[in-house]
Amino acid sequence: MPSLPRVATAVSGSSPARRAVLLAALCLPAGCALVGGEPSYREGPLPIATGAVDGVYYRYARSLAARIGRRLPGVRPSVESTTGSVDNLRRLASGRDRLAFVAADAVGAAAPARTLRSLARLYDDYIHLVVAGSGPIRSMEDLRGRTVSVGAAGSGVELVAGRVLDAAGLTSGRRPTRVRMGLEESAAALRARRIDAFFWSGGLPTAGIALLARQVPIRLLALGALAAPIRERYGPYYRAAAIPDGTYDGVGATLTLALANFLLATTSLDDGLAYRLTEILIRDRDAVAAEVPSAEHLDVRDAIQTEPIPLHPGALHYYRSVKP
Repeated sequence: MPSLPRVATAVSGSSPARRAVLLAALCLPAGCALVGGEPSYREGPLPIATGAVDGVYYRYARSLAARIGRRLPGVRPSVESTTGSVDNLRRLASGRDRLAFVAADAVGAAAPARTLRSLARLYDDYIHLVVAGSGPIRSMEDLRGRTVSVGAAGSGVELVAGRVLDAAGLTSGRRPTRVRMGLEESAAALRARRIDAFFWSGGLPTAGIALLARQVPIRLLALGALAAPIRERYGPYYRAAAIPDGTYDGVGATLTLALANFLLATTSLDDGLAYRLTEILIRDRDAVAAEVPSAEHLDVRDAIQTEPIPLHPGALHYYRSVKP
């Protein structure tokens, strides 16, 4: 590496692009800032693990990826459709993706992952239990002997669906028949009366359910009364919360369960890149929310509440820089 005076001389006589590279050479490895106080970052591909293409994870990631591509030259984001949170954790563990949307309960159910770090708490998922609006099912007990989609294999939906059925006492006796389907397949099967109900965990509104509600009458079963027993058995990830009246056509307010979602990375993610990604999440929130309403719930004060996963050092640096 050339001496500092030689680098400084080269900087003054170089093109803007070369000056940026040479300025980076003057930086110390950790926490060095370029012009404007923004850290340098490692360039390259940035795969993002999401979920079903008609779910909030996928739409949020697409909007975010477009902004990352514009704001961070050299970073090449790509959006990967997956079966959801559990699958996304496996991808992070295997190194297949560098960012992933993951629900809090899936993180809690996984073995301790010392390599996981969070960029932000994003928004809350709401547990949907969808049935035909014209059908006879009006309570959990009515699901006995029925066919219920519990989400795709390896999804966070499958995890929470099993817990709900257990807490409701539907894992013994005359139990529902469980089938594994993703959101799009579940909606089509309910519409065709091949299943009687399906679970979904997602932000509000979830596009696939909104479309279904415009096509046929639907009803959401109330799950809020199960919050206490589920918390007691499985941990503090769930709370009772209402899906507001009118979120879906013809569906009134429904008390259900909610839980937090995180945007996760691993400790191998470059600190400077983690800083810049967190900055984009916060600064571009309103623009993303215009496309994905769930994003409007991202708040810098709540974003740091990511237990049981600690914040990435780069994200922590950003939050400290904007602390009131």
